Amino acid sequence: MAFDYKKEYKEYYMPKNKPGIIEIPKMNYIAVRGKGNPNEENGEYKNSIGLLYGIAFTIKMSYKGTHKIEGFF
Repeated sequence: MAFDYKKEYKEYYMPKNKPGIIEIPKMNYIAVRGKGNPNEENGEYKNSIGLLYGIAFTIKMSYKGTHKIEGFF
């Protein structure tokens, strides 16, 4: 079953009636830094997004294979 962040961490996703400061716990994530025109055919931005998708998909599907990533749920 998929982990639903919006259900598990409602306090971070649901808006409050009044503005306030909240503390977000440490989390791991992947990101791509760079610049470029997203409309360029073979530009840096488009290549970076493709790379990011490939890495994210590999991590997401790793639980189905024999190689297990430590700390991934």
